[in-house]
Amino acid sequence: MEKFFDPEKSYLSCEKNIKQYLKALSDSQLKTFFENLEYTPFPILLMKEYKKRFRKSGFK
Repeated sequence: MEKFFDPEKSYLSCEKNIKQYLKALSDSQLKTFFENLEYTPFPILLMKEYKKRFRKSGFK
């Protein structure tokens, strides 16, 4: 598996990889990560993916 935080790569490349990784997680894995948000190295990206996936219909 490719390293997310490879110093040879730019931050935007790393951010793109993290977003792809978060999208590939199952719902249960994403919920587990979200419950342990303070221990993740990418909390903002995690919150965005969680909100996008679990937004209640009719609520914006």
